[in-house]
Amino acid sequence: MAQRFWEGLGYSVVNEFLSLFLKKDGYAKPSRYEVVIYPPTKSVTDGLLTSEIARKVSYFAETIVFPGRNLVIKEDISTYGPIREIVYGSTYEDVSATFYVATDHREQNFFHKWQDFAHNITDDTNEDSLGATKYYDDYISSVDIYQLDEKNTRRLGVRLVEAFPKTIGSIEMSYGITNAIEKMSISFS
Repeated sequence: MAQRFWEGLGYSVVNEFLSLFLKKDGYAKPSRYEVVIYPPTKSVTDGLLTSEIARKVSYFAETIVFPGRNLVIKEDISTYGPIREIVYGSTYEDVSATFYVATDHREQNFFHKWQDFAHNITDDTNEDSLGATKYYDDYISSVDIYQLDEKNTRRLGVRLVEAFPKTIGSIEMSYGITNAIEKMSISFS
C-alpha cells in the first residue's frame, strides 16, 4: 500500500511545533512577571518616597499590562491616485496595574505621596495649594516590567519612562467580602 506524501509532512510539522514549546522557548506565561518601581529622584533626596518602600510596593503588584503602542498617521493627499496614510509618530496608552494592599496601606500611601509630590494638596484643608505643581522632571520616574521564564530569567523588558501615577483607583470595602485581599488600581501615564 502506497503512503501519501502529505500524511508524513503533517506529522513532522506537528512534532516540530510541539517540540518548540516543550523546550525553553515555550509559551510565555502571564503569571511570570516582575515589576520594579523607581520613585522620583528628587522625592528620594527629600525623604518622601524611599527606594526601600518602592521595592516593597513593587512586590505587591498583582497585575500589570505591557503598554500598547499606536502609530499616528495622516493622509497624504499630495500624490495622484488613492489617498495613502503615512506614519509620522507614535503614542502610548496609559498602563494599568493592580496592587495588593497591606494592612498599613503602604501601597496607597506611596502612590498618594507621589501624587502629592507632583501637586501638593494641603493636609489641613484638603484643598489645592496655588502654585504647588512641581516641575515635570521632578515627579516623573521609571517603572520596569519584565516577562520571566520558568527559571525567573528576564526574557523581555519594558521601561516606562517619564512615568507617574496618573490615577489612583478607589478601594472597595464590604462586609460581604470576608476572605479576600484588598486591592487598588493604578494608572501610570
